[in-house]
Amino acid sequence: MHGILRKTVVAAGATLALASFGVLSGQASVISGHWSISDVLSSKTCSAQLGSEPAASGYGNSFETKNCQGLYAPISKATAWQWSYDDGLSLMDADGKVVLQFDIDELDGLTSIGPSSLFLIMQPVHQDSKAPDLSDLIEKAIVVTAQR
Repeated sequence: MHGILRKTVVAAGATLALASFGVLSGQASVISGHWSISDVLSSKTCSAQLGSEPAASGYGNSFETKNCQGLYAPISKATAWQWSYDDGLSLMDADGKVVLQFDIDELDGLTSIGPSSLFLIMQPVHQDSKAPDLSDLIEKAIVVTAQR
């Protein structure tokens, strides 16, 4: 009996892992590309690249920055990014620790939500007509109607 229960748990865990990866892969095509990160208080800006390929660490997709040390020094440790509807955009170091976190706000971009002492805005750089559509990051409501 315990063997059957254990196999069910392992199978369910594998299914959840695949489902999580599917969400990550789907969102990678939506928001990968060039972004700018700006400090609302100081007006300092730097560049970021959200890659669509997996990060070497295995914790998400690749992430690179240019000239961000003066904006927020720990961002230089970020090597990967992940998106989830619950947590928003997480930038992680090579050990999988979240360095910086953003979420959708009323602005045309993402606003930092962690650490709470920061006031950063992350916006897509419109280099071509293939700019990210942030509305694709909002979880769609599913309406279920019961037939009587």
